[in-house]
Amino acid sequence: MSDHDERWVLLHLIEMCRNEERALRFAAEHISDHGVRDLLEELATRRGAFAEELVPHAQRLGGTATDGAKGGLRQRWAALKGALLGHREEALIKDAEHMERETLSTFEHALDDLLPETTHDLIEKQCAELRMSYARVRSLKH
Repeated sequence: MSDHDERWVLLHLIEMCRNEERALRFAAEHISDHGVRDLLEELATRRGAFAEELVPHAQRLGGTATDGAKGGLRQRWAALKGALLGHREEALIKDAEHMERETLSTFEHALDDLLPETTHDLIEKQCAELRMSYARVRSLKH
């Protein structure tokens, strides 16, 4: 992401968090195991909180909230796929793991960008939480 300016990086992180929040909530709605459902809901809530924590940093740089069109498309695809194939819990968990890994990677790359110190510190804190949540989701498969 080092080819992009600070505003773009922050807007990208916000959009990614909002997309993941929607996708995790969708997955949680289709999981019968209460423990897994609760974990996915918790992670969805945290991704929403991540986005909200980042918004003021983006606004200081002239950014605004994104509409999350990509997340809506991803959710519609998951709904269509689920309607055709049935919502297999194993596939939903695998998708959640993939989203966590992708989000973690994006946050780690953002730390390589030149960001204001307070923004960098926030992203670093969120990245540490993402590492823990990724490990929690990975443990669901085993």
